[in-house]
Amino acid sequence: MRKSQKIGMLLLLLAIPIFFVLFFELFSTSHYAVPIYYENGIDSLAACQSNRSTHRVKPLLTQNTADQQPRSHPFTDAVQVIYIPPARCESACITMLEELARIQGVLETQAPIQVILIANSGSPSLSLLARKYKPNQPDWLFLEGDEREYPSFLQCELVLPRGDIPLHETFVLVDRVGQIRGYYQGIDPSEVDRLIAEIRILEYSTNTNGDEAE
Repeated sequence: MRKSQKIGMLLLLLAIPIFFVLFFELFSTSHYAVPIYYENGIDSLAACQSNRSTHRVKPLLTQNTADQQPRSHPFTDAVQVIYIPPARCESACITMLEELARIQGVLETQAPIQVILIANSGSPSLSLLARKYKPNQPDWLFLEGDEREYPSFLQCELVLPRGDIPLHETFVLVDRVGQIRGYYQGIDPSEVDRLIAEIRILEYSTNTNGDEAE
């Protein structure tokens, strides 16, 4: 009798963790989702032509400073982190670039991203950054916006600058279908950690459920 009781207790102890694993697997749901910005368009900006559908970043005629070939870059098909460097890349800008490298390094094997730096046509800073960082970051894109379209692109597509974060300290997260999913102050390590976490959530959602906007 005592032996059978011991066996019963052992089976019960083994069953309890299995029960909890199955319970949370079957009945729990994640209550954290990365927000979608401007789901009703951006009509609050009078200068921008918008509608009531979810805002998606439109392609911009750009020039890749690494190969000097004009292109229209579509903001789709990859999770993208966008940064607008200033005309002179000083301490804050250098910190932003270091954080971009950290983000890509952390996510390289888990949730690969596209890093994009965009500046106005002829920006000396962007050309210098391309020459300095391209050898070590071959997947980064350094894109010059058309001089006439660039201001409108910032305001009406990326919806920058924001009142809470300086323009040249802002990372913009764009998902695979061109929707803006977040703004982050890149000189704040906690904000960058939040960005990394939300990229992982986007990648997990894509892998398990497909792209939520398709």
